Amino acid sequence: MLTMNRIKISRMFVVFFATILSFLFSACVDDVPIDREFDETQKLVLYSRLCPQLDTNYIYLTNTKLLYTNTDQTINVLSDGVVELSADGEHWVRATYLPEKEHFFLTKEDFPIQEGHSYYIRASYPGYETVSSSCTVPYSHDVGFRFDTVSANGDVHLGEIYNWPHRDVYAEWCDVAGEENYYALMEKIYQTHYDYGNGFGPAIISHYWTFYSVWMYLHNQDYRYVSDEGYDGALMRFMVDEGLPEEDDYWDDEEEESVNEYYFLFLDRNCYLYERTLHENDFDMNFLLLEPEHTYTNIENGFGLFGAFSMIPVQR
Repeated sequence: MLTMNRIKISRMFVVFFATILSFLFSACVDDVPIDREFDETQKLVLYSRLCPQLDTNYIYLTNTKLLYTNTDQTINVLSDGVVELSADGEHWVRATYLPEKEHFFLTKEDFPIQEGHSYYIRASYPGYETVSSSCTVPYSHDVGFRFDTVSANGDVHLGEIYNWPHRDVYAEWCDVAGEENYYALMEKIYQTHYDYGNGFGPAIISHYWTFYSVWMYLHNQDYRYVSDEGYDGALMRFMVDEGLPEEDDYWDDEEEESVNEYYFLFLDRNCYLYERTLHENDFDMNFLLLEPEHTYTNIENGFGLFGAFSMIPVQR
């Protein structure tokens, strides 16, 4: 009899508890503003990275696209906008627009950039709120950077066993102690194309910059941009290429040839955070229910990046 009473009491408690939960959740649902309107305002997007080792500093100025609207929109390069840089926040130099490249620019003669100095930027366009930002150019250091080529066989790269004789290439340098440092490796690729269509074969030389084709990685984790967090003053050693043939590898033929240059970059925190969030946003599009990531921005009243880096050439 006692057991039956306990069962009845337990059932009554479950029913009572379920009723309370149902009431609470229904109340919450009733309070959700399903039909609320999104108040959107188009913003300016400003993008620039300063570097004292480059002859020209480029600035891109565009606009955002509204998400919650049915009207057709385009993202335009705002060629008639006003873009200005300053070394003290009071005296400003206006950048020139370059139509063929669709960006603004200032040469080092117009606006010299120096390591360790802070710089300011602002941009305006009719109908948009003025945007602004600032950054400090990091110092470059003699960190003893070198490429180290190692003969290997049967080692593991990102979970894959390379069970044949090959060469691995490492980048190695000493972190500057007592500082917050961010690094990257850049490759400048020159290409010469020969056009034999007119019988004379003039050489057309072009170049472009790219981050090293194989991301630096440590302990089977990818790093495209490296922080010294947890490695202050330590010897930094990252793999940058693996599985190379034992003989010297090169590419060169009669039609085309390429010559590569390598640079070691010292990034400011703005560039580092921007690039890391871009890398983290590169998720599998099949998982559409994932919470979207936000790309880092340090542009006031708008979006984009105003960062800086310095660089030194290194031998491959």
